[in-house]
Amino acid sequence: MEHLQKFSPRCVLPLPVMEDHGWALKRYAILAEGKGFDKNIATAAFSEAVRRLPPASNLTDGAGNHGVGFQIVHFAETAVVSPVFYWQWGSVLANIEQMRAKWETPTLFGDGVEEVLGCIWEMEVVSFEISAWKNTLLGGVGTPTERLANYLEQQHR
Repeated sequence: MEHLQKFSPRCVLPLPVMEDHGWALKRYAILAEGKGFDKNIATAAFSEAVRRLPPASNLTDGAGNHGVGFQIVHFAETAVVSPVFYWQWGSVLANIEQMRAKWETPTLFGDGVEEVLGCIWEMEVVSFEISAWKNTLLGGVGTPTERLANYLEQQHR
């Protein structure tokens, strides 16, 4: 039963925050055993994420998204998988449909499995990001702009 292998942690690399079309995305790469980081793949994943995200709003928008989120580029065994999450309504984490690229064409992202939110390694990053948002944006001190800057500096390691 290969699918029930003993859990083994994977390398998580914090990547620079990228901004485009009003979006600020914290980014991470997760490397499965034997897989290496590829900047071209990560850049293609970011470009595709920005294309798929809804129009960005801002922190003062209580009725929509805040133009802030995070992306994981998982260099997995079978494909490159890239879940993208964003914050809206203050305390709600939303996501776009999972993106997936075959290793034969790793910069061409199609759709992943519709009902899949993410794997256990990706959910560790999601858990960190939820805590960081809660403790910084919703519980920190300073102006919203200052709290956002603090949030964007915090990265899972």
